[in-house]
Amino acid sequence: MKKLKVALIGAGSVSFGLGALQDLVLSERLRNQVELEIALMDIVEENVNRTYKYATEMFTAFSHPAKIWQTTNLDDALRDADFSIVAIEVERYHYWSQDFHIPRRYGSKQLYGENGGPGSMFHTLRNLGPMLEIAKTMEKVCSNAWLINYTNPEAKLVEAISKLTSIKVVGLCHGLDMGIHQLAEFLEMDSKDIAIEGGGLNHFGFFTKIWNKNTGEDLYPLFHEKEKLANRLAHFDHIGLSRTLYHTYGYYPYPGTNHCGEYISWAEDFYAGLPLQFRYDPMSEQLWKKDSRTPEFVYCASGSTLDKGLFENTLNQEQWSEQAYLFDKDKVQISNEYAVPIIEAIFFDDEIELNAVNMPNHGAIKGLPEDMVVETQAIVNKNGIAFKPMTVELPTAILGMIHIQGTIHKLLLEAFVEESRTKLLQAILLDPQAPTYYQACAMIDEMCELQKELLPKLEWN
Repeated sequence: MKKLKVALIGAGSVSFGLGALQDLVLSERLRNQVELEIALMDIVEENVNRTYKYATEMFTAFSHPAKIWQTTNLDDALRDADFSIVAIEVERYHYWSQDFHIPRRYGSKQLYGENGGPGSMFHTLRNLGPMLEIAKTMEKVCSNAWLINYTNPEAKLVEAISKLTSIKVVGLCHGLDMGIHQLAEFLEMDSKDIAIEGGGLNHFGFFTKIWNKNTGEDLYPLFHEKEKLANRLAHFDHIGLSRTLYHTYGYYPYPGTNHCGEYISWAEDFYAGLPLQFRYDPMSEQLWKKDSRTPEFVYCASGSTLDKGLFENTLNQEQWSEQAYLFDKDKVQISNEYAVPIIEAIFFDDEIELNAVNMPNHGAIKGLPEDMVVETQAIVNKNGIAFKPMTVELPTAILGMIHIQGTIHKLLLEAFVEESRTKLLQAILLDPQAPTYYQACAMIDEMCELQKELLPKLEWN
């Protein structure tokens, strides 16, 4: 049997790391037709040991013969790998809460602060160094391998890797599938019966075509009627902005308010849960000081702990992580993420279609730069991953918003390479959710001090 080596980098990741392992163990072909080796790598030994314990327990329970081992050494994990699956983040919620709160203190009206807005730029710069280290290590020890990335900010990081290294890279996100689920709710159909075309920027995409897989019927006229009849406030915190974007531009967006709203200046009115994100009391709490807590992350106002009674038990982030690592064979299921289907298609020469991947445009979305990383449908086979032979056409106004983000991508890359706070300032001032010039300069100085352990050394020049 042929050998196949998969390296999980950032193996301590709860969602994507464990999801990938479950997909690997449930793949019959990867069990019976290859000698599978899985290298688990994380910079935190405790985390990778925890994942290794879970993985060995799970693969043993399924009588799977894969060779699994763990390490904190990146070179060892990647050497001779065929694929690397990457999901890295250091103290995710601790730094994300800074990305969210500090720009807003300085006057930005940003939402979320993960992939768009000033906060996302610090997020990018923190993750860019480690991501490039992974890609450049791959150039040395597994130059023909695919880097399959789940790390955010997805588009910014994948674009940097595609421009600064020779590694084959693809970024994956399930945001488009969330959008299909929303379409299915409006249409009162099974999502499996809905076909789509569309795309844009990761977390800011639009469905340009929707149709019935079984009959070929154009579903946009039916969607238009159903959307008009739907309760105006239903799921408002998640799709209120999506419906307004549809009314304004003619195409329904994905994945939802808190993501799409990162890229536009007027989104705040449509996100009722915004003040709840990383909620804390500034009168009694001093965030990020020694022994202070990281506020709980709230995805939106329609869930999490918000619907619990005053004295009901709720899961915090640490408890959720601990529970995720309690192995239960009955709970092992397919994650519906794309990494393992990609590995199978390339390795076994299948041909599959994927709803969304992030790669350099090369004409897939008309009107956007060729080298900008965009998100749209793709075909995977033994030759690799390529966008489907179609041209997605988005309205001029949407293209304009995405173009701004493409320029921000370039400026952030220049800021990283040139170690320049000035280039970072240029990127922030271009953003739709920018503060004033004076506020932006002060914000950069504070964030560079607050996150100096992880940010590259940047100077005014």
